[in-house]
Amino acid sequence: MSLQTIIQNRQRALFNAWIQDPLMQVQVEHPGQLGRLAFADRRDGTFQARQLAGSSLENVAFIERPGNPDQNASVWVRAGYSGYQKAWLNFIEQVYDLKATATDLAGYNIDHLYNRARSPGLAGFVRIEAINGAVNQAWGRNFERAVSRNATGSNKRERNTMSWTIAAKLMGQPPPRGPNDHQGIARLVQFFARNGLSAADAKRGVENMLTHAYWAR
Repeated sequence: MSLQTIIQNRQRALFNAWIQDPLMQVQVEHPGQLGRLAFADRRDGTFQARQLAGSSLENVAFIERPGNPDQNASVWVRAGYSGYQKAWLNFIEQVYDLKATATDLAGYNIDHLYNRARSPGLAGFVRIEAINGAVNQAWGRNFERAVSRNATGSNKRERNTMSWTIAAKLMGQPPPRGPNDHQGIARLVQFFARNGLSAADAKRGVENMLTHAYWAR
């Protein structure tokens, strides 16, 4: 299996899990919480975070349970940890038995699904995945920058779940330019509707997220 296929399968698996459970976690305060929070359908802590080869559990947490690793394995890094790309590559090698390098990631960024700059003290553990690089950077220039500049719209919670905007970025959908970009919003709503979600819910969710980020401007 190619690295690109693994990336696409993982993106789709997480997106589908979010459709089933909108409370999919993307940031936790400590790896010890992952056993209860990393999997949408099991919150009893049966499976615990482990150390990933080549990393310290102080910086990188790996959790896995039996079954398809697209759905059942994930890697999380401390928000302030700079070696996250290498951690993700080590995760792919350990879980999929595929040795890849940074060169193989051409066109992709290893992304903190939740903006790590918003993690209190850069101490939270954030799930990382490979994201289309151009799309990831567009979200960074637009939505995430707006959130960071708007102190009132920012969020300092230690736990955070997936959102409409995170799901869109994960699936390679470019961001609207702001809350008044009606064409961009409509494009996202159509994407979510094509994937079985309510268009009305998607419109309300996307508009609320954009308003939350840009309202002070």
